[in-house]
Amino acid sequence: MISPRYFFNRLKDVKASDLAAVFPMLGALIVSPLFKKKYSHTWLICEEKAEARDNGYWFFRKMREEHPKQPCIYAIDKKSVDYKKVKDLGQVIQYGSFLHWVIYFTCERNISSQKGGKPNAVLCAFIELNNWYNAHNIFLQHGVIINDLRWLYADRSRFDMFVTSAVPETKYIEEKFGYSKGVVQLCGLPRFDNLHNRNVKRNRIVIMPTWRYWFNLKSKEQAGLDSDFLHSHYLKSWKALLESHKLAELIDEYELEVIFYPHRNLQYHLPDMKKMISTKVTIASWKDYDIQELLKSSEMMITDYSSVFFDMVYMKKPVIFYQFDLEEFRKGQYEQGYFDYNENPFGKSCRNPDEVLSLLEGFIKSGYKCSKEYLTAHKRYFLYYDSSNSERVYRAVKQLRRK
Repeated sequence: MISPRYFFNRLKDVKASDLAAVFPMLGALIVSPLFKKKYSHTWLICEEKAEARDNGYWFFRKMREEHPKQPCIYAIDKKSVDYKKVKDLGQVIQYGSFLHWVIYFTCERNISSQKGGKPNAVLCAFIELNNWYNAHNIFLQHGVIINDLRWLYADRSRFDMFVTSAVPETKYIEEKFGYSKGVVQLCGLPRFDNLHNRNVKRNRIVIMPTWRYWFNLKSKEQAGLDSDFLHSHYLKSWKALLESHKLAELIDEYELEVIFYPHRNLQYHLPDMKKMISTKVTIASWKDYDIQELLKSSEMMITDYSSVFFDMVYMKKPVIFYQFDLEEFRKGQYEQGYFDYNENPFGKSCRNPDEVLSLLEGFIKSGYKCSKEYLTAHKRYFLYYDSSNSERVYRAVKQLRRK
């Protein structure tokens, strides 16, 4: 049962759209017994409302191609640029629609790469935390967990299966997050299946930072954190790197193709960023670039704290961490987990552009080689390095007993 304290803390996150969703939810709940037989063996799969490019998509694709007898339905906004590619695979429904609610209440498995991958995240969280939900919840994850993510603790989430991909990550979640034995399953991320088939473009560098929670705050809830994005330390720091004369020299000397890909939650600032940043670097749009294809085609990555760096590590590619606001990040976003950026085998943590560019030039001259320490740690982190992650997830999901 959800605690009163947690319930009232979540009330501040409720939006008008959440209140509007109450009516289709109640309607679907009333008629759902009529559809129970039709969808009782269905696996409902999704990611974010407008996306089909993460673990949900790759798992759905696997199911349609290799396990077509298993009924699966994918929920996505039909206006999304990803809609057609997922529609070509199998049955698709409108995300957040009345039908989405009906299938949510009547399906056998609800499978998503996002905790909030439901018809409505707020309402579904309330239903699930009160143990009013009968289908199995499978959390495919959005990436490799490295921080202390309290919102994923067992007392704040209801997962019957929690997929992991790295050995230290699995141990950390089992010991820290409070789930019952057997819930956490080391299967590997479904999207990793597609990382073995890659065509690297010579001297392509991807810069892919994560976002900051406090840019989305409607009030000054977190004192001392600059929530005005266009005047933030965050934007100024990335601007300093992208406009660096040294970076421009490296681009010319080594014929680099450098792509700066802002986080999905900051993409609405793209027009402003393009106006404010004068650089030879390509500032990429979410609609124009598929993240996985961008990672596969790049020689190496520069990021701050984004866990997507583990996709590069999985492919044994170099990573540089540009962490100009580590203390603020720990204070306002994620507390440290098992992974220490200052002492890790996969990449050095830098505080200024000069450090970053010095390391970058070193990697370019070495042919983007990773250290022996890096490659040894790779074996320690990844129990599975193959194209069978989705298949392992499928087998684990099949083994879940009916409620």
